[in-house]
Amino acid sequence: MKRSRSSGARRGEPDERPGEEWRPVLRRPGGYEVSSLGRVRRPAFEAPRRRGGTQHYGAFVLKAYLRNGGPVVQLRVERGRRAVRVARLVAEAFLPRPPAGAVLAFHDGDRGNVHPTNLHWVSPVPETLLVRLLSP
Repeated sequence: MKRSRSSGARRGEPDERPGEEWRPVLRRPGGYEVSSLGRVRRPAFEAPRRRGGTQHYGAFVLKAYLRNGGPVVQLRVERGRRAVRVARLVAEAFLPRPPAGAVLAFHDGDRGNVHPTNLHWVSPVPETLLVRLLSP
């Protein structure tokens, strides 16, 4: 019996969801793509084998885990893996280029909501000003 895409794809296979748009992850090696819903995938690719020939790898969606209230994925880099915040990947792909020194902020304050409409770039607040604002 064949599985339909609407009921979910097999483990690791990317399934398309309504209203989801995929864009390439810029400034990160590996050919990853990020969606407007905050999912990260690695498209199908081929790699040479040590003893000749080619190994084919299928496309798959990376599993995200929570760190400090926001989703994080492990991206392969030249030597190992690197943990990257999904919100940052979404912002780099869907928002205009940030000004120098800008930090990522969430409109609703929820780090788990990584939809592009919830993200925006802000200039960092100097720590001395923050202390003055928070002190009684």
